Amino acid sequence: MSPPPGRRRGPSKGDRREQAILDTARALLARKPLAEITIDELAAGAEISRSSFYFYFDSKLAVVVALLHGLAGELDTDAGPWLDGTGPDEPALRLSLERLAAIWRTHGRLLAGALAAAPGCPPIGEWRDRLRDAHVTRLAARIERDRAAGLAPPGPQPHVLAGMVHDLRTTAFAGSGDPQALVDDLVTVELRMLYGDLRVLHSDG
Repeated sequence: MSPPPGRRRGPSKGDRREQAILDTARALLARKPLAEITIDELAAGAEISRSSFYFYFDSKLAVVVALLHGLAGELDTDAGPWLDGTGPDEPALRLSLERLAAIWRTHGRLLAGALAAAPGCPPIGEWRDRLRDAHVTRLAARIERDRAAGLAPPGPQPHVLAGMVHDLRTTAFAGSGDPQALVDDLVTVELRMLYGDLRVLHSDG
């Protein structure tokens, strides 16, 4: 029977089982590295058989890719206020980095495992490259706006500089046991990379 008009049909049993697999993967990743997680564990956590697991995902890799795609939108949204702004807006950058640090704290094993696997795993490598390209493109546009407005000094090509900033923060978060502890240092370093000596900029105000 169809649901009443204006009321959405609830998730199917298949939808719930697929979500249970993803939830199990997240819970396991909070306790151990990606490489140590097995399909038997994923199936058991979702309360399905190993053979049923393959009805929803063809491999552990497919589960990881699904989790990563879910994170991509979160990463993009949290960076928006900083990337779409102008000038050495320290509060906006700090908020963006704090949100990013929170994501790394919660999903660090997944992200670090994905970054490590990317060179030899095309689906994860494509996800990483799309995420990097999107961030670098938006940050480069911000650098161009600020330079045109006289808010930032000349320097390396915007895409080159934006790529350096992205790779610096990714490497820093991936290698840290406490991502939140990096925020202050990253704020200082990134602002200096983009705007030069902040004391000079502030002295003009």
